[in-house]
Amino acid sequence: MKKIFYYIAISLLTGNMASCTKFLEENNMSGITAENFYIDAEGYESLVRSCYASLRSIYDINPSLFEYGTDIMTRGEIEPVSGTVGDLVIRATALNEYKTLTADNSAIDRFFKAAYSGIQRCNTAINRVDDIPDLSGELRDRRLAEVRFIRAYYYYLLVENFGNVPIVEEEINTAITHFEPRSEEEVYNFMIADLQQSIETADRTAVEFGRVTRDASKHLLALIHLTRGYKNFGNTDDFLKAVKLAEEVIDGGVYVLQPSFAAVFDPKNQQNKEIIFSVQYDQTSLKPSLGTGNGQNVLFGWRQWREAGFHEETDIYNRRLSDFMPTQFLYTLYNTAKDARYDVTFISNFYATKDDLLGNVPIKKGDLRFYFPYPDQPFTDQDAQALKAANPHVEIVRFEAWKQDFNGIGGEMKFPMVGKFFDPEATAFGNSENNHRSSRDIFIFRLSETYLIAAEAYFKAGQPDKAAEMLNIVRDRAAKEGQNLAISAADVTLDFILDERAREQVGEYKRWLDLKRTHRLERAFEHNILTKMTNPAGTVDEKYYRRPIPQTVIDRDTGEYPQNEGY
Repeated sequence: MKKIFYYIAISLLTGNMASCTKFLEENNMSGITAENFYIDAEGYESLVRSCYASLRSIYDINPSLFEYGTDIMTRGEIEPVSGTVGDLVIRATALNEYKTLTADNSAIDRFFKAAYSGIQRCNTAINRVDDIPDLSGELRDRRLAEVRFIRAYYYYLLVENFGNVPIVEEEINTAITHFEPRSEEEVYNFMIADLQQSIETADRTAVEFGRVTRDASKHLLALIHLTRGYKNFGNTDDFLKAVKLAEEVIDGGVYVLQPSFAAVFDPKNQQNKEIIFSVQYDQTSLKPSLGTGNGQNVLFGWRQWREAGFHEETDIYNRRLSDFMPTQFLYTLYNTAKDARYDVTFISNFYATKDDLLGNVPIKKGDLRFYFPYPDQPFTDQDAQALKAANPHVEIVRFEAWKQDFNGIGGEMKFPMVGKFFDPEATAFGNSENNHRSSRDIFIFRLSETYLIAAEAYFKAGQPDKAAEMLNIVRDRAAKEGQNLAISAADVTLDFILDERAREQVGEYKRWLDLKRTHRLERAFEHNILTKMTNPAGTVDEKYYRRPIPQTVIDRDTGEYPQNEGY
């Protein structure tokens, strides 16, 4: 299914159904409506594809709600768009430091609306399926399974970010002026029911890569049971169900761990057997006027292109921004002598991409320009002298400098940038945050996470020995040749599991949800320097575990839609 995207726009809050347009091809489809297009199998297939495509609206701009305000990622220097950083800094600061987070935060507003727009696509597909005369029973059931998975995933993102939210399961074609939020418990029951139905009829293996499979639904259901187990309406049985589902995925053999961590992120290997579900992109969809890609390859870096010896856009580093900056704490989580994930995740050596002048001194393409020593290994003055003797134009940036410029957040900070999302085919995206040009897929669920879900569920169910067993499978794959990263049951704590998730999933749009699930936002207040500076007492207000309901939603609702407590 490389690639499966079509595009339709559906607005939940205004109740409008836009005309359907084919996302990847510049065809004139004016005059086409839901009523005259979703009447046969071909039209219905395009509707299902649009359900997949809708996930791009969550991921294609930047991962504000997933990465800011965590222990491993903070805000760095935000590049101006059209000469200003106004709203970009306001929303980033509020999400990263919490104290000034309000209901008019643009990232929250966009996220909420995008999720419900995607849900409406799914509702349309679910409610119209019986009206398609040439859709076979077996294909019908498979497509319903796919759409129910996507809808459940949207509700998972919504309920974890906002708490009580409306359950909307009908296709909306007329204006509705009031929605009633439902309890978290009701939303969880709804998601579980959707996924149980999905598991019954989904394909065991995907004929087209990227389609939802039975194991994808089991993985998401395992995550939902794991998350519900922490809540006051959950119990130990949820953790046991999470274990059972995760192990069914692991033992099923449809998905397997790649032989190395590097192989997972090889840009030529995006359709590897570790990927359970991904949001897909391709170069075709990045043609002018057709849509954007994603910025996962550029957002976790720094602007090396303003340094002597570097092009602004290169096929070696891409054009980098530092909107999202790793915390110093993240780097300390690795044993770099043993753990291969550090060198795959981060770029520590930067070489000139062109001949240039450093002041009045000529430098050559290929010269080592910046070097970041391992944070946990000795790097003596003698080591530095030897490196400079061999590379006279190198700047050595030591660990203590890998942090923000506190006199105006930004400046010329440098740090080992996240490199595992590098895209050799990315094109220049210009001066717009809405026009990122990477066509690499965004991995939503990988099999390594299935092991981590099983480990956490085993631990919460009181079986640390089984938790260690699951963790060791992930850690064994991560170990450098000849090295051993094995742990024992005595090593397993919830914080260790979160550390392991950090090592495995840097930049994969998971971290805030992990801290929310485990009720460990205090880790951000301890290890995210900007969060700590803004909240010196280190006290995590309970309201921070929920985002505010967007003010636009409250303003447009005629039934006094309630705001989350504390906002």
